[in-house]
Amino acid sequence: MKLQTKFDALNEVLQNNHRFAILSHIHTDGDALGSTLALFHYLRNKGKEAHIFIPGEIPPKYDFLNTERYINRYDGKEAAEIIHRVDVVLILDISALKRLEPFYEPVMQAPAKRFCIDHHPIEENGFDLSIVDTSRVATAEILYAFFKHIDAEIDFSMAEALYTAILSDSGGFRFQHTDQFTFMMAAELVQLGVDPVLMYSRIFEAGHYRQIKAWGALLDRVQSRGTLAWVEVTQEFLQDKKISLEEIDGIIDILRKDRQASILAVFVEKEKDLVMVGLRSKNGVNVGAVAERFGGGGHYHAAGFTMMKPLEQVVRDTIHTLERHNIGGQG
Repeated sequence: MKLQTKFDALNEVLQNNHRFAILSHIHTDGDALGSTLALFHYLRNKGKEAHIFIPGEIPPKYDFLNTERYINRYDGKEAAEIIHRVDVVLILDISALKRLEPFYEPVMQAPAKRFCIDHHPIEENGFDLSIVDTSRVATAEILYAFFKHIDAEIDFSMAEALYTAILSDSGGFRFQHTDQFTFMMAAELVQLGVDPVLMYSRIFEAGHYRQIKAWGALLDRVQSRGTLAWVEVTQEFLQDKKISLEEIDGIIDILRKDRQASILAVFVEKEKDLVMVGLRSKNGVNVGAVAERFGGGGHYHAAGFTMMKPLEQVVRDTIHTLERHNIGGQG
């Protein structure tokens, strides 16, 4: 089915139903938040009932989007009841349904139709309709194209949410798949009142002195072997430096500055025997395939996964897999 045909099908669903649940993935980011909020505001502007459910904590740097007002306003039981009674479940920027975590079972058990909008490769089983375009730098670009297709009015709240999404997922308009469409979209959102200088500061300059000192200590711990470079973040380190998991976000992009490294990894010990792994690559290395081997997913050059094993074993297994498949030697 062509993309435009899918847009027409989605529009018909949005127009002919009234109650919606909008969800995205655990360990949320700017694209997940921006996309869900843009769609939320669009539906609310149309007089629809809409609710957003995103698992995990919302990073404080996104407070300007009024996340506390619009997202996760219900406890687990009430959230499950709402998901069960909506007409349509809209899942954005997910890559894998399991990343819904506590909302996975309520979504799968709900009688509502399920629709997905994503720029990640996904397993399309489980959706009544999936709108996927892996050539886009952010899910918000697909959503914006949909809004343009149906000639929707984009108000300031929607514009700010969409800009947040593309700014963050493009790494400040510099990652792969940032193209003419991205800049044309950004230009229109600026015309609608978005302040690009203020937005950059909110997304990329929201750290603090303690966080910067912690990053310095982490950079001193970077290890490398061949074209691999990685760093390990232990629970002890987080407690000692008094920083949160969210405040580690961004360190992997600093590792990209190593011109000799083709693949970068950050191993974060979320709790004992539970490790989050972030992967980035350059020079044509497919880290999405690596993440899939460990039950995760993502893009060609940016991916991740979570493993319930000790940190040392996760690091050892991951590095061994990269080297065994000769991925670290590509470039």
